Amino acid sequence: MEWFQLRGLEIHNSRMWSTAAVERALEFMAQNGLNALIFHQNDIIDKLVFPKAFFTQEMMYKRWPLRRSTIVSSRLYLREVIRKAKNLGIGFYLEVKEIWYPEELLELFTHLRTAEGKVCPTDPFWFEFLEIKIRELLTEFPDLTGIIMSPATRESKVSISTNPCGCERCQRTDNADWYKQLLQAMHKPLSEKKKDLVVRDFTYTVDEQSTVVGAAASVSKEIIVALKNVPHDFWPTFPHNVKIGDTGGLRQWVEFDVWGQYCGLGVFPCSLVEDLQSRIRYCREKGVTGVWFRTDWELMNESSTFNSLNMLNLYGGAMLANDPDLELDSIYAAWSRGGLQTSMRPESIARPAVIPESSEAAGKLKEFMKASWSVIEKTLYTRGHVFQYSSKISPTLQDFFYVVTSYHSREQWEPGASDRIALTDESIQAIIAEKQAAVDEAAQLRAILAPETLGIPQYFMDELDLTLDLYQYFVKTFYHAVRTSFLTKKALADRGKTDIQAARASLDELSVFRKELADRMTDTFYPFYLYWMLDEDLLESLETDIAKQLHGLEGALS
Repeated sequence: MEWFQLRGLEIHNSRMWSTAAVERALEFMAQNGLNALIFHQNDIIDKLVFPKAFFTQEMMYKRWPLRRSTIVSSRLYLREVIRKAKNLGIGFYLEVKEIWYPEELLELFTHLRTAEGKVCPTDPFWFEFLEIKIRELLTEFPDLTGIIMSPATRESKVSISTNPCGCERCQRTDNADWYKQLLQAMHKPLSEKKKDLVVRDFTYTVDEQSTVVGAAASVSKEIIVALKNVPHDFWPTFPHNVKIGDTGGLRQWVEFDVWGQYCGLGVFPCSLVEDLQSRIRYCREKGVTGVWFRTDWELMNESSTFNSLNMLNLYGGAMLANDPDLELDSIYAAWSRGGLQTSMRPESIARPAVIPESSEAAGKLKEFMKASWSVIEKTLYTRGHVFQYSSKISPTLQDFFYVVTSYHSREQWEPGASDRIALTDESIQAIIAEKQAAVDEAAQLRAILAPETLGIPQYFMDELDLTLDLYQYFVKTFYHAVRTSFLTKKALADRGKTDIQAARASLDELSVFRKELADRMTDTFYPFYLYWMLDEDLLESLETDIAKQLHGLEGALS
């Protein structure tokens, strides 16, 4: 039985412009029952259209010849991608954040900026511009299946959700009305060509999420709502997205991250298949008709599920999308048969996947990947909260707590959740115990995996050993950063001598570890994304910030 009509694979980084990477993705899709390829680049439409209504060919040759030639070249490439996908029975979607525009537009229409230099989102021109560029896109790419669009993110160039303009028109414009005009401008040309408009709920607040879904429902029942499997972003410890099953009668698709933006960037691997099965079954119960799986992240080129042990999770997503009740052992077996790669080599120079020869390999790998998820959960999440920024620590105490209490807050989605990270002795002891457990469990991962028993070549065993060695430094980085941050935050709040001394002792241990990390990473030449997570300078920045604040407290006690 076909549970989900759409079963997609998303490419979000520059791999979409690599023929080798795209063909590998298409091959996997054809073999594993996925039927929609998604290119997610915020400004990709503006890389494919002029629009000619505003930018004539004469103008482009005279003023912006490079932009003209780039558009022409990109069109040729993308037409071939769409043609290859169509030949395999695979649809093709663009995923964008709107409103976006080429910078040259502001030179032609200077009124779009206020006297203070702000771009006004309520100028009626924007909706005219958006409809025109969608029409040109559909003319150039008639086989495009549809567009997936985020209207309320803070990542687009123009949005009412982060409106910097204070003009009278903006002040009296209701957010819901603005979203409705935006969606109408896109839906009209897409509907005429029988193409899908899919509206993402990528928002930062509960209210904004409801506003976007409500606006979509008011425009047309043809619109599809796309929901992240948990609210706001891809955090496996969070509860289900409350909007799943509550989209005002609109069809609903749900998206998942199988690479691990918030789970070690695919470098430090973990199984998400157990979580995927639970959430995909939930989607089925709530009437979801489509699911798709993101395989990378826009800020990390040269890295994806395809050069990661987290390829397991892509197998899991694809297989569970076709049968949510599948026995999970079959996913681990399929992954093992398909071959393994680590992230110790960038994707563009990755070696061929290694197929373990041992009959016991799938079982060993399952045990290891599940154990590694336990480590990742305790390392990157603090009692279920997001105390990280995309798998790295923050540079200051204020930044760290801003992430957990505001930017990636759990409280608004689960009232009362913040009690688990309150600045109490009981809570802080539980947090420290959680981080210590992560350190202890990470030290056992090699014994669980036993690479020498898998039937793999020595070079791949060496890659696994390197991964596991660096993994322990990664876990210890969070152990010291989180422990010291919470102890310091409590000392700043209570100003007690014992609390200040505990924070100082923790900071001293952090300093010792930071030097160990610096020694370990000196004169190394690993893929660049490892330095995102194992950043001695970032740890030193946090150390320096905390030291200054503790110094002030200690001075007050003298």
